[in-house]
Amino acid sequence: MRKKNILNKGVSLLLPILIAVAGTYSYPLMSLLMPLLALLLIYERRGKLSFHLSPPFVFLFLLLILGGAGVFWAKCPDAAIKIFATTSLTLGFSYLFISLAQELTLEQCAKYHLILKRAGVVLISLVLLQYVLEGLGVRLFDKLGEGYMMKPTASIIGLGAFMGCALLWVYNNKILSGVTFILFCLLTYITRNETACYGMVLAIGVFIVSYLAPFWATRIALVSSYTCLILTPFIFIQFSTFFKVKWVFQHLTFFHRVIGWSFLSEKFLESPWLGWGLGATPYLPEEAFLAQGLPYLMHPHKSSLQAYLELGIGGGILFALFFASLFWMVEKYLKDRLSIAVCNATISFAFIQAEITHSLWHNHWISWVAFLTGVLMIFLKVRAAQLHVRVDH
Repeated sequence: MRKKNILNKGVSLLLPILIAVAGTYSYPLMSLLMPLLALLLIYERRGKLSFHLSPPFVFLFLLLILGGAGVFWAKCPDAAIKIFATTSLTLGFSYLFISLAQELTLEQCAKYHLILKRAGVVLISLVLLQYVLEGLGVRLFDKLGEGYMMKPTASIIGLGAFMGCALLWVYNNKILSGVTFILFCLLTYITRNETACYGMVLAIGVFIVSYLAPFWATRIALVSSYTCLILTPFIFIQFSTFFKVKWVFQHLTFFHRVIGWSFLSEKFLESPWLGWGLGATPYLPEEAFLAQGLPYLMHPHKSSLQAYLELGIGGGILFALFFASLFWMVEKYLKDRLSIAVCNATISFAFIQAEITHSLWHNHWISWVAFLTGVLMIFLKVRAAQLHVRVDH
């Protein structure tokens, strides 16, 4: 019993620090933490494994299988094998983690809520500290460069903002919930990540509309996200000349990416059925520059386009179905306005980050999404219990 208490105390103190550090100074650390978190939940469940194969995971696993087949015609087989192996491990542990998170008891949810609060406090403190130090010209790690922690941190903050504050809300910390959300918005701004700011603005709008009209907001989000993703390469091919007009997008930090998306959409047309193979994106250009002063993108910063480009039409369709199925799950299983609004806002933010910032095969991003989905599971479970008590009362 004493050893168990020491272990629990160690986890409750060390885990929040590791999560916060993974979100600021060493974001790839989350790729290593995800297996640890899954094993921790297995221990919490006394080894009782639970598997819930929901539609989003079905499409993700089909996408991974297609990626495995894409190894055989990849332009760089060694890189493709490495991507497939690491992504398989990450997605496997992520699936296990989310499945087990759904089985936590309310008592266990309360325990992990305290750990999450501590992780949030440490993460916020580290971001503010880093911001102040950079303002003073002090570098903790010179080799990592200016603003090195800003992009991944902004994505993490935005993705966890709604569910984290909603979790505080259902645990009757309503004032703290509101103050924390405002702080999250300010933190997103000071990270200087333009795409994360766009995501927060969209997510806030989606949250409000979803709370006021949950059914129509979810249905519109489902249809519009699927349509946008399924047409991604064709939109950039059709308007490639327009996107290449520099003055149109030069005021945006992702103008460089827009030029890259246009180029990659044209490359997709050269091999539309099977794609160029898993991990082929860095090996496609014949020249180092897309245009004067704009080097080639090492990854598209657009997951749907990457799925089309590397895995062909089948990959693009599976990725579009994956995102649409998230909204379908919300529409099918959730009836509470707050829960629907939180889920829709979170998915909308993730949509922006997937389509403007991250690679389809970024294992640390997959791990963060899985971790925060587990947090979302805790919120939904506690919220459902809260509503049940109210109904009984």
